[in-house]
Amino acid sequence: MIIKYKSFNPQTLFSLGLILAIQAPALLLAQTTEGDPAPEISISIEDGKVKLAINLNEPFRWENTRYESLKKFPQPWVGLPDIPHEIWFNEKGDMTWRQTDMMFMGNYTELDEYEVEAGVMGYVVEIIGVFNPETNLLNFDTLEYVPFFKVSKLVVEESKDLKNWSRVKLSEPLPKEYQWPQVLNIELETELKGDAFYRVKIVEE
Repeated sequence: MIIKYKSFNPQTLFSLGLILAIQAPALLLAQTTEGDPAPEISISIEDGKVKLAINLNEPFRWENTRYESLKKFPQPWVGLPDIPHEIWFNEKGDMTWRQTDMMFMGNYTELDEYEVEAGVMGYVVEIIGVFNPETNLLNFDTLEYVPFFKVSKLVVEESKDLKNWSRVKLSEPLPKEYQWPQVLNIELETELKGDAFYRVKIVEE
């Protein structure tokens, strides 16, 4: 999606930028996979800095997702902060489950869109994990977990005329992951000067 921002009335022109994107669907970014929804972009200006909130619109998935428990547990070493349990659902049905300082290996099978069966070394019976699409929480072995997706390589570009585009640097490196399905917040290493259009590209690796 392309968003336009002008310098003289931020509130009015933010609305105009949204109208522009909605009325001209040809301006939407090409999708990384045919049929996937394009990213949605919200723009704001704080202290002269351009900030983008990007909804990547990624569908739910099990594979290549990390889960972090809401509850935190004490570590066996004195003085260290409590940490959550973590589950990694990797490729080809492999999984890793960390409980404080202990790592458990295993395999998982997708029973349906929101349910998995996990066989974990050291556990006699399989564990059924159920993801709730309303709360966006995974219930796994009596604990609730939140999902984290890896962040794709993103490129932000700026244009004055929608013809010539230049890459914009970010004030900080992209995070390696984000909590799904929340937005990804980034700040550009540029100050708003006059009219400008912004777009975000997802680069396939």
